[in-house]
Amino acid sequence: MTASSSTQSTIQPATQKLTAEQLEFALWLAQGNYAFCCIEVCQDIGKVDGLETFNGHFQKRTLFRLKREGLLTESTIFEMGIRWQKLTLNDRGKQLLTNNEVKAYA
Repeated sequence: MTASSSTQSTIQPATQKLTAEQLEFALWLAQGNYAFCCIEVCQDIGKVDGLETFNGHFQKRTLFRLKREGLLTESTIFEMGIRWQKLTLNDRGKQLLTNNEVKAYA
């Protein structure tokens, strides 16, 4: 692989890449909420839980995008012998929302 001689970056700030739905979900996480994703090989694998208080439209690809942008913290928990990933907004995600003056709303 060769190094590029160009110093210009075409990467946009993350909020310019995020959709309104993704920003809405990030704001919900910023309010101290979290989601769980089942990672156990069982009938619930891939199931997302903990969204009862989220009033927006949720799609799994929202989690994929927030993770790809490095905005989530993951921790493994066990509930009744089943592994789940607890997903929360990390400091980078909170800073991103603060820097862009996105206001959380209830």
